[in-house]
Amino acid sequence: MPWVIGVTLAAGVALMPTLVGRDRNRVLYTLWAPVYDALVGAAGFTGARRRSIDRLELRAGDRVLLVGAGTGLDLDLLPAGVEVTAIDVTPAMLERLARRAARAGRPVSAEIQDARRLAFPDVSFDAVVLHLILAVMPQPELGMKEAARVLRPGGRIAIFDKFLRAGEQPSRARRLLNLVTRALFSDISRRLEPLLAGTGLVVECDEPGAIGGAYRSVMLSKPLVGERSRPPIRKTL
Repeated sequence: MPWVIGVTLAAGVALMPTLVGRDRNRVLYTLWAPVYDALVGAAGFTGARRRSIDRLELRAGDRVLLVGAGTGLDLDLLPAGVEVTAIDVTPAMLERLARRAARAGRPVSAEIQDARRLAFPDVSFDAVVLHLILAVMPQPELGMKEAARVLRPGGRIAIFDKFLRAGEQPSRARRLLNLVTRALFSDISRRLEPLLAGTGLVVECDEPGAIGGAYRSVMLSKPLVGERSRPPIRKTL
């Protein structure tokens, strides 16, 4: 396994200067796909992802959109009876998702789509899951606006990702490390708050998710027409 990861890293670094945006992520995550489950599994995020999804309070018949669904690590955490649509820009990741869904006997509509330009009508879903995608995708503010557009009023969005806390300034070490992580898989110096501007979404819960609060678990809601927003529940370490 270590040599496979080493080859993946070397190939990724070599290719990154020539690629941008969606094509960059598609190539990069095609390289990561064979080892992705092992790497994310080793990080121990399953519990945090489960709590994030549990907050959605999903019921049978709810329409759920998994954005940046990857290999489908969230599939086993969804309750039975929900209608699942999964999108990703990387075919190699969705192939693994389809195999996981087949083994579990779970019907899933898996589509290659760009999260910045979703091919769904307005208010198509009761819930949207954004796990480990906003810190990866280019122009994440567009992805956030699209998630809000396809969510029905009263629906919820679950976010689990690495963000700076509100008002936090990245340390010099983090800025230097970000030069490497951005080339290989993710930006570790993004902020969530600017991504929510203009979406009309309301923060219902914002708390540390994993690794000492470096990862945050956030639940958003789309208010019903005329509904007043409530103050968010915030927890800090």
